[in-house]
Amino acid sequence: MTEANIVSEVITAVPTWQRVPELADLVEIFDPGVQVCTWQRESDPAIETYLSGLHQTGELQVLETLSSAAQPKLDCLPEGSGRASLIGDLSLLREVVCELMGCSEVGLRLARVGHAMCPGWHIDRTSIRLVCTYQGPGTEWLNDQNVECQDLHDSRIRAKAAVQAVTGEIVLLKGSLFQGNEAFGAVHRSPEPAPDAALRTLVTLDPLWRA
Repeated sequence: MTEANIVSEVITAVPTWQRVPELADLVEIFDPGVQVCTWQRESDPAIETYLSGLHQTGELQVLETLSSAAQPKLDCLPEGSGRASLIGDLSLLREVVCELMGCSEVGLRLARVGHAMCPGWHIDRTSIRLVCTYQGPGTEWLNDQNVECQDLHDSRIRAKAAVQAVTGEIVLLKGSLFQGNEAFGAVHRSPEPAPDAALRTLVTLDPLWRA
């Protein structure tokens, strides 16, 4: 085996996504070779109960810009047991993004949808995005992230093995705008919900900096 082949095998063997054991370990997303970093945690039953009670509200989308110390308002969501827990968890996720990225604000989007928002494999034009699914199937990403932007429409991509987030899992997706990541990014997609399934509830948070 030549030296070039050995180097190639070593590069291929390096994991391109990480499921870390502790919240603080999410800093692994800054590893140049890591495109997805997640922390699997216990889901909060109070949040699950609250969201399950929103079946009459239908699809909705909440967009808010939060400072590093602000709590989301969620004005369009009704009062109820578990609403405070949801706000508290969203505040935790805001804190995670602000501390990781050193940003002063985050853009929050909370959505309840009955369809796949982005069903095809794609890479976000962002730096790093946090995604958490509270209800329904979680975000999917390729197990092997060694895929360049221009190859996403290659038919062979569809045959690659995928990983799916579980309920409540914090998922960090590195985008193509992250420094040094221009040709790459987390290859992921929204799952297609089953027919007659309950609405999927998820949140995304993006770091923001004032000009």
